[in-house]
Amino acid sequence: MLKIKHIILVALYLLGHPLVFGQCQQYNLNISYDKQLMHVTPELSHNGAFTYKGIWYTDSIAVDQKKYTRNTSPDYKCLIIKYNNSGDVVAQIDLILPFPFTNPNLRIDPSTGGLVYVLTAFNKVCKISNTLSVDATNKSVTGIVRIDSNLSNLQFVKISETTNKQRLWEGENDIYCTKTGATMLMIVNKTVYLNNGDSIKPSSVVDIYSLQLDNKFNVMKTNLLAQKSSFVRTYGMLNTPHGFYYFIKYSANITVPSTKQTYSNALRKILPNAGYDGDDFLIIKEVNNRIESSYTIGCPSTVEPIGMKNRLFYANERFYFPHNNAGQSMYDNKMRQFLTSTPDRNALAIFDTSFNLTNLKAFDDKSEYTNVRTGFFASSPNEFTLTASTDSAFIFNGSTYTPQKKANPTFMNVIYSVKGDSIYYRWQQHTENYMCYFSDLSGQSATFNLYPYPGKVVTSVNNMTLKKPLYKEHFWIAKICLPDLRNQDIETTLPSCYPNPLAHGVLHVDATQPIQSIVVMTMQGQVVYEQSPNAAKTVLNLENLPAGNYLVRAQLANSISTQKIIVLK
Repeated sequence: MLKIKHIILVALYLLGHPLVFGQCQQYNLNISYDKQLMHVTPELSHNGAFTYKGIWYTDSIAVDQKKYTRNTSPDYKCLIIKYNNSGDVVAQIDLILPFPFTNPNLRIDPSTGGLVYVLTAFNKVCKISNTLSVDATNKSVTGIVRIDSNLSNLQFVKISETTNKQRLWEGENDIYCTKTGATMLMIVNKTVYLNNGDSIKPSSVVDIYSLQLDNKFNVMKTNLLAQKSSFVRTYGMLNTPHGFYYFIKYSANITVPSTKQTYSNALRKILPNAGYDGDDFLIIKEVNNRIESSYTIGCPSTVEPIGMKNRLFYANERFYFPHNNAGQSMYDNKMRQFLTSTPDRNALAIFDTSFNLTNLKAFDDKSEYTNVRTGFFASSPNEFTLTASTDSAFIFNGSTYTPQKKANPTFMNVIYSVKGDSIYYRWQQHTENYMCYFSDLSGQSATFNLYPYPGKVVTSVNNMTLKKPLYKEHFWIAKICLPDLRNQDIETTLPSCYPNPLAHGVLHVDATQPIQSIVVMTMQGQVVYEQSPNAAKTVLNLENLPAGNYLVRAQLANSISTQKIIVLK
């Protein structure tokens, strides 16, 4: 058996610190596939007790040796799995969902704890499962596939449709759900008829609308965001304490009617006679369902957020944009130009709330095209973790990082802290015979995707025996505990719950910032108590709860913490 060393836990953590995991639980899930895996969504968690993951594939796929086989449909299939904090798969559903290359992610529905997916179909009967189909014969239909929290019941809610074989853009619509409704971003290039009896007729080649939906996804209000651009792509939405933001990529020019501004492509402004070169980002800020302001970021056409779409982050009055800087130039909202030292590199851009660029740092790989893959994770409400993963040397912040030279292939992860406009080196670790890409990093644990090098065998990691794959092509989703990571300068606002165990029914919860909401759940995820204190300290009366183990989930401004308590009688 091959013993894998130097995984995640650097020697600094281990010296003098026993492996006391506390509430942290380690696990590994093996995902194997026959020929082609298209996309795996980021982790989707509700109430902190369960995690969902969507996996788009084309042929056959297996999770922990349980096989799911693609049927005769020409469309992609999406296997959705739900697993608990111990890594046990507790539910799954295998659906036929089109793979929109620009927006292939599922979204959480907080009102049900389930999932939603925006679907547009044209001139066909779209079969989603054996029990649910969408009839879009001779028209386009846009709607929402709603999946309950047990991954057992499906519903399709039609939002809009066309007539006379009029085709809508596909794959560009997105949704953001709350407990009381949803905001949907929609591209309209043909007249559409909404589920509330109203209609939208575009007045330009492409109009971009936001739709306000109630908790049953009925259209309550429409709002014209932007228009008069020949080509647009949507890049998600972001809710912050300052407002709700929409991110749209456009070419040539675009108009925002509410702010009475028309934006031209940044490189066309600099070189009017140079022709087409570049797709800029338009940002629209909305407060209380009214558009308040708009901004632009100028960049070459091939600049994309890293990790598919919806990859702009907010904290500390800053917006963070990890991206593939496929050209050297980037312009902020004041048309100030910033350059990286070398094109075709991954970079992190930091903007203030007016989208003026305050910092731009690139990972300068020595190869022709970058081999440095970056990850970006919220490790606390005021701090992000930035990772650089590669098997080749690179330069960042003036320092050179080189993987160790060994007989086996060696992969390197370098971890940085990001606070405000500053990026600080934290630590680095090397792995042998496999590539390790982080998908989450918190004060207690790290979750990552583990890929073996071709021809290499990996059987254990961090003293865990890895689950065997069914197919030759495979990877693991692994979670490991990081003892004392919170003492390594990562800021934490984990609320304090006391007394624990609880003998007399009154639980105190103290945090360093206001707690927006707090719920108490059974270990199976059933909510038994809810409160919205909007204060840093609160008291919960749990006298009526039977004895047993419970989870306390606290929602802070930019983070969620879940802790286990024991109720005694």
